[in-house]
Amino acid sequence: MIGEIVAGRYRVDAELGRGGMGIVYRAAQLPLERPVALKVLRRELVDDPKARMRFEREARVASALEHPAAVAIYDFGEHEGAAFLVMELLEGDTLAQRIAGAPVGVAVAIELSTQLADVVAAAHAIGLVHRDLKPENAMLTGERLRVLDFGLAFLRAPGPAGRMTREGVVVGTPEYLSPEQARGEDVGPPTDVYAMGCMLHEMLTGQPPFAGAEMDVLTKQMFAPPPALATTEPVPAALDELRRGMLDKVAARRPSADEVRDRLAALDPDPERGRVRARDDGYLGARARRMVDAAPRPEPAPSDTVEIGVVGAVPPSLLIGLSANGFAAFVVSADAAIGAETRALFAPNATEAEIAALAVHGLPVITDADRGDAARLPATLRAGAADVVLRPVTAAELARKLARVVRRR
Repeated sequence: MIGEIVAGRYRVDAELGRGGMGIVYRAAQLPLERPVALKVLRRELVDDPKARMRFEREARVASALEHPAAVAIYDFGEHEGAAFLVMELLEGDTLAQRIAGAPVGVAVAIELSTQLADVVAAAHAIGLVHRDLKPENAMLTGERLRVLDFGLAFLRAPGPAGRMTREGVVVGTPEYLSPEQARGEDVGPPTDVYAMGCMLHEMLTGQPPFAGAEMDVLTKQMFAPPPALATTEPVPAALDELRRGMLDKVAARRPSADEVRDRLAALDPDPERGRVRARDDGYLGARARRMVDAAPRPEPAPSDTVEIGVVGAVPPSLLIGLSANGFAAFVVSADAAIGAETRALFAPNATEAEIAALAVHGLPVITDADRGDAARLPATLRAGAADVVLRPVTAAELARKLARVVRRR
């Protein structure tokens, strides 16, 4: 597909990778030339209704999670009979490439596991279970870990965005499967915690807890106790205790993702007080060297006032509420020049054509939608909206979404 124009608005520039469901390309959104990742359902699966449903579900579950470590979903549609999904383009290495069979160091392992636990905790808070956490599905962009591939994820809720796999069907990657997954049982948040434990073990040792032939690995996942850590660098007892708890064979005994994040964040790496330091000081920069004293959280609105343009009528109380959240909102005309200090636009009740017209300013555009209006979300995203806030719009929710799009820009 290199060189093709998809849906009249995405130019395919290069192939990035292939999976069982689709092919991922580097593309550019026209006419803005915004770089994006374009995932297209494989042509041999175009006529497979189950494959189409899984592809659509990936878009729904991924867009449900709002977190700095989650990949933003921009668009979903169809091109020449094949479904496509447009996502934020990430640059960096996967965690698997970073590990490459060797330990990353205790401090870096704690740092990255803390970030991973934070996004997983956010997913679990909205009922989203990933089910396929592994180093290949975590990308490192600078100092931040980002979680990829929600193709096997499900929302623990009824409806088409929920779980599709039948009980008794094993899905996932053997080296990171929980015992209940290996048995083909129904799974929940503890499954992701077990996979995080496998990833933590691999970051500390260079290898997952269990490796070898697939059936041997599955058997060990179900019955073998967590192996001891074979490392040359001292591992804090509290970290090893946490790892063992995450790898408990009984799902109910594992800590929650929130607890994992908080216990990791509590580990203090200062060697002068009996703590550990990252082996590779240059990898994560100063943040990795000092580690973290508190769990990473989605960033709040910027502390300095950020100027936002409002295109349309809004109640004065909303403008006052935005001001209290660090945003100076000014009502602007759609056809007027946008000030150089404006960082984003809020366009309530905007049509697709109006959103597309506003997008040419090169600023993120947020619009609104009624709760339950499933058709408006993909339509506005296709038109160029950066996000959608549900009505009735509150200042706190709008400020949260504005902070997110401004930060990404």
